[in-house]
Amino acid sequence: MKIKGKVALITGAASGIGAAVATELAKREIKALALVDRSTNAEQVARALNAEVGRPVAEARVGDATDPEFRAKVFDEIIAKHGIINICVPAAGIARDALSVKVVKETGRAEVYALETFRQVTEVNLIAPVYWALEMVARIAEDRRRRGLGRWEPAESCGAR
Repeated sequence: MKIKGKVALITGAASGIGAAVATELAKREIKALALVDRSTNAEQVARALNAEVGRPVAEARVGDATDPEFRAKVFDEIIAKHGIINICVPAAGIARDALSVKVVKETGRAEVYALETFRQVTEVNLIAPVYWALEMVARIAEDRRRRGLGRWEPAESCGAR
């Protein structure tokens, strides 16, 4: 994949898969990287990447990946500064491991996995990634319209990953 000069956004970029992908993209001469995470560790990751590649490539954005207003703000800021985002890696994820049904020894009553916990895991791991990708596609569509381009044609590269 040709990524030199492209702009990328990675959620979950403060650790794990997100940080690893950010490191690889920075080494491949990406133009700019938005490192999105709930943890302020994203700021340290950005500084370390910039030092490693010897240029300012990574910028941290700290906030809740499930928040639509935060998502729109991140896209607005990065596009205003670096241009359209071509690569979106929604790597944010959480684990809230527990048994789906657990019998409490003292009471003999069964407890079901907490609905709010299930909703939180589903929101972070399933729903938010789809909406980060949809936001990128929407911004590319708006950019195409501004440039006088119509619908994507099957033979045409979409310009995004």
